[in-house]
Amino acid sequence: MNFLLDLKHLKHISLLTRPVICKCLLVVIGLIVLRAIVSPFLAINLSEKSFYEPSTLDLFPGVRKDKFVEVPQIIWGLNNQKIAFARACLTAKFLNRSLLMPSLSASLFYKEVDFLQPIPFDKVFDFTKFNARCHGFARLARYSEVSNHTEPYKLQKGSGRRWTVERDLDQLQQSKTGEADGYQVIHVTGKHPFLWPDHWPVKNYAKVFDCLALAPDIEAEVVKVISKIKDAGEKARHEAAISHKKKSIDDGSLNLPVQYIAVRMRIEKDWMIHCKKWEKRSNLKEICSSKGEIIHKVSQITDLRRPVVVYLAVADSLLEDDSVTSGWRVGMIAYEKKKLGVTDIYERQPYLLKSAIDFEVCARADVFVGNSFSTFSNLVVLSRTERLYKLGVESSCGEDVGLSSYAYNVIGDDGGPQRWMTDMLDTSLQRISYGTNNISCH
Repeated sequence: MNFLLDLKHLKHISLLTRPVICKCLLVVIGLIVLRAIVSPFLAINLSEKSFYEPSTLDLFPGVRKDKFVEVPQIIWGLNNQKIAFARACLTAKFLNRSLLMPSLSASLFYKEVDFLQPIPFDKVFDFTKFNARCHGFARLARYSEVSNHTEPYKLQKGSGRRWTVERDLDQLQQSKTGEADGYQVIHVTGKHPFLWPDHWPVKNYAKVFDCLALAPDIEAEVVKVISKIKDAGEKARHEAAISHKKKSIDDGSLNLPVQYIAVRMRIEKDWMIHCKKWEKRSNLKEICSSKGEIIHKVSQITDLRRPVVVYLAVADSLLEDDSVTSGWRVGMIAYEKKKLGVTDIYERQPYLLKSAIDFEVCARADVFVGNSFSTFSNLVVLSRTERLYKLGVESSCGEDVGLSSYAYNVIGDDGGPQRWMTDMLDTSLQRISYGTNNISCH
């Protein structure tokens, strides 16, 4: 009898607790769903925080935040500086250290190093975005993070024929585990980082370059220039529609995105002297191109709807021929800085920032055409190839995949400019740093 009463009592309790259990389950499920929704936003907020604030979390696994590498001031042209910076980053990564934010060079002097105008890295590129994008791969640090102000360990980069790539790598390996690792800061002395022996594959350089975002005020200038180009393209479309006496200029074509071609036109007097000497020395005939040759090659590109604006990224002050915007085929309207009305944007900037603006205008173009012996052009194509790889495109041969790139100095199979993608499997940046005519679309 007592057993039956206990059984009834248990059933009664079960009936009472069932709604409570259901509610608990619903709460747990709700929390799981809420976490799934909120987590991405928390991750975004975390990435926007300053990465030099103390934290109990290891935000940079594999890259120590208490050990640093310091390098000399980075010099020469924008793209040589970007390569030097990436090489310094990858060296610091190999040593499992953060790279102390280096000083770049705003002015361009190849020999008068004492006259180079230094400019902080974060005046050109966004420090916080770099660390957010390179999270877990490489890390930049500020000098305020160095707590031990004793003399750093000085690591002298070797030079001369006897200093081989193997010896350099062996030196780095010893610095990773030997006496040098006991120091908070390793200060690399001697050669400019661009000239350091190269140990890293192209894909690692591409990763570092992909982490670089322009500082906000420089990015704003890029947006202004591209906006001017697209305004010119829209105007050209309207004028073409009216001149062809279309029944309706509102037939849908005018609502399509405005496209543009960017051409890194290397015909400045300093380049022509340099490339002709290069051709003679290397016994190659595909380095230099005249204005007429470039116009002829670019005119054969059929990737875009015409009329289309052709933006000429050229160092105007070094031009001997000021007629670069004339002679283009019908439907291709060429603009340089003066004709576009953006000279004021460039004139208020030092050399390095002018080049950085032009680089981004070219990198974001619908079609880019450059010279395969130009470091500028090579890094633009590397940037565009990296973007195509992210979209799952590993070849542009015979395809209209968008973000097309061409080399006007190399003749393609169809007689026009050679389609061009960076070989992301290359084990060295040698060909990109110094140029080659051995390029393809894979």
